Formats: sequence, C-alpha cells, structure tokens
Amino acid sequence: MNEVQAYALGRRETQTPQMLSGLDRLGEKLGRRLRGLIEPISGARPHVVAHNARLLDFAAWSADVPAFSSIGVYRVAPLKGQMLLRMDAAMISTLVDCFYGGIGNRPLPARGEFTPTEDRLIVRISEALMSRMAECWDDILPLDISLVVREAGIGFASAAQPDEQMVLQRFQISITRDQEWPVDLLFPLASLRAVEPLMGARAPVDEDQSDPIWQARIANRMRDIRLPARTVLARPNLSLADLMKLKAGDIIPVTIGRSLPLIVGDRIVAHGSIGEQDGRAAFQIEKLAQEPAR
Repeated sequence: MNEVQAYALGRRETQTPQMLSGLDRLGEKLGRRLRGLIEPISGARPHVVAHNARLLDFAAWSADVPAFSSIGVYRVAPLKGQMLLRMDAAMISTLVDCFYGGIGNRPLPARGEFTPTEDRLIVRISEALMSRMAECWDDILPLDISLVVREAGIGFASAAQPDEQMVLQRFQISITRDQEWPVDLLFPLASLRAVEPLMGARAPVDEDQSDPIWQARIANRMRDIRLPARTVLARPNLSLADLMKLKAGDIIPVTIGRSLPLIVGDRIVAHGSIGEQDGRAAFQIEKLAQEPAR
C-alpha cells in the first residue's frame, strides 16, 4: 500500500497563475519609478531591470538571502498575509558612500547591524518604494501598506512557513558594470490569488513617464506641417445623358450657398463665406465645426 501524504490546498501549484503577467506589468512601472528614486541618492542614473515574477517556496528564497540584509515585513491591506521587502547590505552601504561624495567602492566590513546613517537611508528608500508601489497598484486595487517590523537578517523576520509558496518580484539594480544588487518584493501566493481577476486586467498607461521636453519639441514641429485646405462652392447634379451632351461653351447653373464648408483632408473643420480681401478672393470663417474630440 502506498504511503498517504497530506496535501496543503493552495500550495504546490502546477500551473503558472494568470496574475503573474499582471504583476509583471506593474513591475515594469515600479522599476521605472525605482530608478527615479535611486538616482538622487547615487548621484548617477542607475540601471534597473524588472525581472518576471515567479513562484518559489519561502525556504528556497530565504536560502539565497545573505544573513546580513535589510528585511522589511509589511501588512498590505486588503491583501492577506504579509509582504517582505529585501535590500542587500552592500547596496545600502554603497548608496551611503555615493550620497556623501564617494564613488561607491568602499569595502563592506563584516558586521551584523546597520549604522544609524544606513538605517535612515533604509527608511527613506523603503517608505518611498512603498509609496510608489501603492501608486502603481492604485488603478487595480487601492493598497494600505504599513510596516510591521524591520530586521537586519532573514532569521529574525520569518513571515511564512518554509514550504509556503510565494511570488517573487525582483528588481536588479546596478550603478556600475561590476556592481548589481537585487531588491525583492515577496508576496504570499494565497494573497494574490484573491485578486487574480483584477490582475488579469490591462494595466493603465504610466502617464508619469511622459517627457515634457520631447512633447514640446514634437508640438513645435507639428505646427509647421502644412495641410491642404479647400472649400466647395457648389455641387450641381447632372444626369448621365446631360453629362454626355456637354460641349465647350455650355453653361451649368449653380447655386452658391450662404454657408460654405472649409475642408482639411477629409474633415469639415469650419463653415464660412466667400468674399474679397486686398483684391484677392478670401474665405471668412463664421463657425467652427462641432465634432467629438479625438
């Protein structure tokens, strides 16, 4: 007889949850905002890569986390469970060095706690990152994010059982070619399952990334584009028999309307009348066309 093993519902998923694609789209937005968060601290434009979200056990994730790391445990209402934010000690030390004028090559001594300056930087980055995360999620699900505890090692911040399935959203940050560090957001799979229908929706466009300088330049260039404009004085109707009888010298009677269209491309943009100005025929606009905005 085969040995019977207990099975925990909600764990050991065999299929990739659909919500991961939605989390990837949110990760791309958050990655761009993370770049803007780090740049004023590092004094250089960092390179940020948002990796695709993936499933793994809590034990597998924690085994790869250095013993000395910044681990923040957060309550993210209305999601169930707790979310973890992990930042490497080497990244924090390097950013402190850069912030105070260094070039980020200071060796990291062996230690088990952060300095007061590093603690303040951790708080600054963590709070700003949580704020930007809430902004990215806002159109899908408003989040209320609050800190539960912040520790200097994964051993002091165990927020899940070793075999519990988690969803890892990782951002790889680098300032120079030979330095890169992961910033991890770790969600319980069960908490994201509850909002999976929302995560499948198309993520809204990140309007914060519009470049005002580029927009001004393209607007100025577009103002110089010339478009052919025309008006139609009359539209006489002729039968096919009359059309075939036409010859030089024939006169076709027409009636010019009081209000004539001004046509640009295939759209009527205004109505007006024909007149004269400075000895030349001219078109006077009397009323703009009322069309739905595009």
